[in-house]
Amino acid sequence: MRAMAPGPQHRGMLVISHSALPRDPPDGPNPRVGVAGAAQGIHGFEAWTQQLEPGAATGCQRHDGELAILVLQGSGKLQLPDGPQRFQAPCTLIVPAGAEHQVVNHGGGLLQLVAVAAPLKGVAPR
Repeated sequence: MRAMAPGPQHRGMLVISHSALPRDPPDGPNPRVGVAGAAQGIHGFEAWTQQLEPGAATGCQRHDGELAILVLQGSGKLQLPDGPQRFQAPCTLIVPAGAEHQVVNHGGGLLQLVAVAAPLKGVAPR
């Protein structure tokens, strides 16, 4: 099956190769890759993947909508205002709308995440 580029001419399901998607930051460690969102024709939510090396952390941030983070591999700590929550894959982290949070890889191996945020309104980095 051939991967198709998203666009207005395509209505329905698409297969999008993650290798062709931009990384944020492009050359930095632990980049996020937006895999579903406005750039792919999705307007009701946003999804991205991220891999964190041991000892790495996401930035502290706050989302307007609820956030679900699927932990596919590794272990870590979800920093929330009321204290840290430890986790081990496989699991799902639920972050309430507006809650400041940070994910930290405190394990000895790679931490692999898939995050889904809705409604798509923005991120407020700290």
